[in-house]
Amino acid sequence: MTEAASPGVHVTITHVATGEAMRHLGPYPTAAAARAAAGVEAGQVLTWSRDPETWRAEKYPHAYHVPADPPIDQD
Repeated sequence: MTEAASPGVHVTITHVATGEAMRHLGPYPTAAAARAAAGVEAGQVLTWSRDPETWRAEKYPHAYHVPADPPIDQD
């Protein structure tokens, strides 16, 4: 039986060298709130980069991953 993921945005903390998931934080209402919480967890302001689907920041030995919010339809 698989458990449904809780709604909201989660932060996944991985080990930089191995890629192993270390922790999950959240849920948060938005990707921005999740990124702010990751900075608090890291103990410093993080510098984020974004690909189309994920925000990523590093504070060695950890990397922080946050799914990007979907684009806003401006029709």
